[in-house]
Amino acid sequence: MTELILYHMPRACGFVTMNALEEAGLRYELRPVNIMLKEQKAPDYMKMHPDGKVPLLLADGVPLTENAAILIYLDSIAPHAKLLASDGSPFGDAKAYSDLIWCSSTFHPTARMLRMPRHFSDTDHAPIQAKGRLVLEEILSRNETRLSRQTWWAGDEWSIVDVYAFWCTATAASTGLVPMQNYPAVQAHMQRVSERPSFKTAFARQEDLQKEAGIVFPA
Repeated sequence: MTELILYHMPRACGFVTMNALEEAGLRYELRPVNIMLKEQKAPDYMKMHPDGKVPLLLADGVPLTENAAILIYLDSIAPHAKLLASDGSPFGDAKAYSDLIWCSSTFHPTARMLRMPRHFSDTDHAPIQAKGRLVLEEILSRNETRLSRQTWWAGDEWSIVDVYAFWCTATAASTGLVPMQNYPAVQAHMQRVSERPSFKTAFARQEDLQKEAGIVFPA
């Protein structure tokens, strides 16, 4: 069995990877990285992840970075979990990867424009957040239409893309800058995602990690 070690900052996007690991029933060790203390820039960590980011997955001691790549890898070693919605054909696989990569390359950065505008500008954050909100509301409007017609992102079956969409939406909404009342289907989808056993287990484990590591978030 592959030894899996996940380096994660509570509340960061590595939660999606945690949910995937729990859904797949894979054994893994969880190690905290407190980015508020710049632990992701420590020399030993940078040897594994030169960009100094989270998450990072060690698979038998070999580092794998980028959330989308990690999730594709987990889907490949745990096909029984059906983490990605594919019919098994090359095109079906590519379509599932496309949705996942869209989350990581478009939805995720847009949410960060609201939650962490300092990553986009050292000075005036207001224009960054304003642009982020504009783009995010376009995304949420499309998601609202999609999720008003089907239970899960890909249709009738859950996939890890549902969790990634949840994380991006929740991250942006936590700023108070998003009129979530305009997106009832998105909110209903988030509720369904949060009720899944693997989500609850990952969330509880993340809370324990935060306490054990003594990570305190600003009020």
